[in-house]
Amino acid sequence: MMQIIIFTLNKKYYAFSSESVEEITKKMPWTAIPQSPKWVQGLINLRGNVITLINFYELLFPTDVSEELCYNNIIIVKKDEEKLAFMVDNVAWVTEIDPADIQELEHQAEDKVSGLIQVKDQIVNIINMETLFYKNEG
Repeated sequence: MMQIIIFTLNKKYYAFSSESVEEITKKMPWTAIPQSPKWVQGLINLRGNVITLINFYELLFPTDVSEELCYNNIIIVKKDEEKLAFMVDNVAWVTEIDPADIQELEHQAEDKVSGLIQVKDQIVNIINMETLFYKNEG
């Protein structure tokens, strides 16, 4: 079994594997970074750690006209020693899934969604953590 954290973004459901998630926090002030990519919202200071805050909607849908998102939570994810903070609307729930139930998508290397799974009558997009950290290293 695998534990996932399901959250909403613009009325759609997405999930991170919980092993990548360090913590979930409420929204907090950030400092903008000049000349940063559009999907970098800024930097947050979480108990003395400065972490890049990613506007997840801009990262997933860079061509969409970005409405003002009503984000309420920040999910801090960690890979090795690197941390990223993702703005999400709301954390919906945490649940266990069988990885065999994930419908793999035919994907290109840079795809941000690796698969789909149905949870509680909702189609949930499983986020590909590898591409998130890879994209951020540019």
